Amino acid sequence: MYLFNCYNIVISFSFLIFMFQWHIANTNGMYALKERDRKSRSAFRPVFCVVFFFISICGLILRLLFLQANRNLTAADVSERFVQVDSSRGYIYDRNLLPLVNDTAENTAVTLLPGADGGTAAARVAIRAFQPYGIKADTLKVKDACVLFETEKEIPQTETAVNIKRVVRYGTDNVCRHLIGYLDADGHGVCGIEKSFDRLLMESKGSVGVRYYADAAGRALIGKALRVDDRNYNDPAGVVLTIDRRLQKIADSAMKSAGIEKGAAVILDVADSAILASVSVPEYRLDDMERALTDPALPYLNRALEAYPVGSVFKPFVAAAAIDRSVSTDGVFRCEGSIGVDGEVFGCFQRNAHGEMDLNKAVCNSCNTYFIDLGSRVGAEALLSTARAFGFGSPIDLTGQIHCASGNLPEKDALSLPAALANFSFGQGDLLAAPLQLAAAYGALARGGAYKPPYLMKAVVNKELHETAYYLPESGQTAAQTSTCRRICESLRENMLSGTGVQGRSPYVTAAGKTATAQTGDFDENGKERLCTWFCGFFPYETPRYVVVVFNEDGSTAAEDCAPVFREISARICRAVPND
Repeated sequence: MYLFNCYNIVISFSFLIFMFQWHIANTNGMYALKERDRKSRSAFRPVFCVVFFFISICGLILRLLFLQANRNLTAADVSERFVQVDSSRGYIYDRNLLPLVNDTAENTAVTLLPGADGGTAAARVAIRAFQPYGIKADTLKVKDACVLFETEKEIPQTETAVNIKRVVRYGTDNVCRHLIGYLDADGHGVCGIEKSFDRLLMESKGSVGVRYYADAAGRALIGKALRVDDRNYNDPAGVVLTIDRRLQKIADSAMKSAGIEKGAAVILDVADSAILASVSVPEYRLDDMERALTDPALPYLNRALEAYPVGSVFKPFVAAAAIDRSVSTDGVFRCEGSIGVDGEVFGCFQRNAHGEMDLNKAVCNSCNTYFIDLGSRVGAEALLSTARAFGFGSPIDLTGQIHCASGNLPEKDALSLPAALANFSFGQGDLLAAPLQLAAAYGALARGGAYKPPYLMKAVVNKELHETAYYLPESGQTAAQTSTCRRICESLRENMLSGTGVQGRSPYVTAAGKTATAQTGDFDENGKERLCTWFCGFFPYETPRYVVVVFNEDGSTAAEDCAPVFREISARICRAVPND
């Protein structure tokens, strides 16, 4: 402004001088001028014109400098600003490319606060016009000159308001929570798949927000439209798991329907041991992690991957060790309800005497004394060798951050005592295994003796959902002869028809399986022993496709706790996936 005033003074002064000289030069009859005066004036006029021209040019230059300075000052006062609404990272898909995260979206509305102080009171006034769109309670946020709030319905876009579809990373159904894991406040994986593939998923990081113009005080300027700025938000690139979302939800629903408070359910593909579903209860809530970490029920624990006492579901592998080594299983053994071994007495459930037993009857009645006798004839070394071949005692590495416990397979020396071998022969003692391990072992029986380690990862996909990398499952090893497994599967099928597994039988599909009620040696405050109950089976029996393991950490009897869950899962899968 100072430059502008200087320029005006110079121009005005020059103009006055010019007019004065012009007046003198053209005045006649007022004064008598001598000839020399006229000559002097004539000589002065060219000089004056040059001076006036120079002054005018200088003034014009000063004026241009002022205008440029003023323009720069205006540009500095007005700036474009960005407010982030949400961020995203890569997807996690099931085997059919159905999303396991980012599967729901919510409306986030953004409107401007022109000239307001940015307070909550002003924000509440600004959003009143959007009441018909169903403003959700406790969602109001103020960021700079923008008001953010969630609505039930999408608001129309105007110059001062826009709607953004914000993806929700984790839906309310908590699908695969224990496998997927969760993120920290900075958007990095804390556990599960989120942590195992944190770097890869962050490569697809994006954000979405709004851009608007504001003055130097930060006030929004009306007249320039508020616009959405999408910076690679919700990029579909990510990782693909072997999980089948449909089967996952079936298993989860079946566990909840049965009222199992602490336990797990696992579904494998018999063909290659791909993990199709993995459920662990109780679940934990991401909005209350403090409670989850202090809850005595340990909801954050993935029980599908933890090891527990096994019980009678181990008996088929004792039979496999015997048949593979031509130890007779068809001879008649008489069960008296209990048997003494090296001064210790081992009994069947409620000390029931089952009478004359062969393999089929022993499996159907879950006869402990039959398998104690069989195990003593097979021997510790052979039993341990077969158990190892079926995966007992070996950890399962699913990803760099997700591991299945190895459980506990006793050493040969630990079974040197006859009583210890007797306990081991019907799945008790120091033997521990995880639900996933048992699913893999029963899968080997179903496919004729070929043990294949379970796996979880399927592929990596780009934003076009084309595979850029894929995972090859391990080949595994032969755990038992095909004829041996066929013989055992016949017994497991008979158990579903007339034995302890009848509660697991579905009218929709044939199946084979085994129950277990395992003692834990842990007693509650009333002196009652806590029991782990199991059901392990596969279906269809003729051409096995699915192997299912159901586990209850604090059960009563397997027939009541776990067999009905197997029945529901098998029935619902057959109805939901008829072509499979």
